[in-house]
Amino acid sequence: MLVSLVYQEWYSGLSFLTGAGITALTGGAAYKLCEDAPEPKRHHAMIVAALGWLATAAFGALPFVIAAYITPPAVLDSFVPASASYQSSLLNFQNPLHAFFESMSGYTTTGLTMSVHEPTVGHGFLWYRSQMQWIGGAGMIVLSLAILRQPHGTAGLSLYQSEARNEKLRPSIVGTARAIWKIYVGVTALVAVYLAAATFLVTPSYGIEPTIFDAINHAMTGQSTGGFSTLDNSIAGYDSYAMELVHIPAMITGAISIPVYYGMLSERDIREFTRDPQVRVLFGFFVIGVVGLTAFLARWVGVPYNGEPIAYLGRVATSQAFRDGLFQFISAQTTTGWQTSAIGDWNNGAVMFIVFGAMLLGGSAGATVGGIKLLRGYIIARGISWEITRVFLPDHAIDDLRIGQRILKADEANTEISAATTFAFAYLVLLALSLFVLLAVLPTDFTLADGIFEVATAQGTVGLSSGITGPEMPVIAEVLFIVQMWMGRLEIIPVLVLINAIFRR
Repeated sequence: MLVSLVYQEWYSGLSFLTGAGITALTGGAAYKLCEDAPEPKRHHAMIVAALGWLATAAFGALPFVIAAYITPPAVLDSFVPASASYQSSLLNFQNPLHAFFESMSGYTTTGLTMSVHEPTVGHGFLWYRSQMQWIGGAGMIVLSLAILRQPHGTAGLSLYQSEARNEKLRPSIVGTARAIWKIYVGVTALVAVYLAAATFLVTPSYGIEPTIFDAINHAMTGQSTGGFSTLDNSIAGYDSYAMELVHIPAMITGAISIPVYYGMLSERDIREFTRDPQVRVLFGFFVIGVVGLTAFLARWVGVPYNGEPIAYLGRVATSQAFRDGLFQFISAQTTTGWQTSAIGDWNNGAVMFIVFGAMLLGGSAGATVGGIKLLRGYIIARGISWEITRVFLPDHAIDDLRIGQRILKADEANTEISAATTFAFAYLVLLALSLFVLLAVLPTDFTLADGIFEVATAQGTVGLSSGITGPEMPVIAEVLFIVQMWMGRLEIIPVLVLINAIFRR
């Protein structure tokens, strides 16, 4: 609301005030009704997480709907460039489902959007979209544990774990939640300063106010690996290779586990980064993935164009392929979702490579990323290698499994491998079922590869799009993606517990 007032967007400010009032009244009434409720057990905590995120997205949609109806046409027109032939994207949110989609995409840090032309929603809503992703990245429950009345006993731990978290930075969960937010705020602030300084150096004519505004917003959506942007066409809106390179570190910082930052700060040793197996695997994937995607995107065979020789065309195509491959693979692997290339125009090989090579796994566990997570993939890979190696060991040999700095006994190793494999299997099953539903309603001008890409980007909370997502998409597909984003952010289990509780009741 304050940002809207600064930019004199009075109707946007009023919509935030009204939405906040409705939310506060509803929340206050619910709190009074349930004030004497007992401390939640583990399955209660799972249900709280599932319903809490659903309710947050629902109430988060209110300002979009209110603004879409109360903002006069003349004000909406002022958000649109004079030479443009389109209307303000705020009008898309007169459909409550579109507003709910935008809110769910924001809080789950996905980045798929119904704001076709982002700048036409106004500065207040640009900030709101970024703020949703930033809060969602660290988590509403973690934020609640850090600043609100604390549950007693094991209830805090159950709530903390229900939001797909296991690491403890401090002895208490409250201390852990506060440590997470301190690190999160600190890294975001550093990224904002870096982006502002780099933008001033690369594009000094961009202007001080838009530079600072973009830097803060992109710091929030980069650190949360959310991917909303203040620009039309995402980072491609800068139309600058240098600015694409500038934004790559802002994606990588969000894909590194927060406990790694904590270890580096507490030990005052930067080598904590290299000691973490997820960081090493992450950068290994970057190198292999960028080379592989570039190879799929490159065009080596062609015919002369405007008198240019074939060899020259090959070099130009390869240069563009590397530019797209570098930015888009890192964007997909970190599940940030900033986009600089028309993925819908890619060949099927490139689309499938980025899905299976980056989007399915995502970044580090303990970070703000989506996907199966590198740690689970690492555990499964090490587990397969461990099982094969054990066959050749003598009976008296010690068959411990080393995962990073941890050494696991056989029983512990089997438990870790089983948990990682079970989640990966459930994740792939949900992905397959979602694909079948999407294919039933997908327009014929999209390919199977496009469908696979879109369900993977929704469930992995990546946010890249092949062109399917938009205000004109089928309603069933829109509802499907909402469910996928919700389940993907909570890592499926809390939603399944909620469904099970409903049927058991």
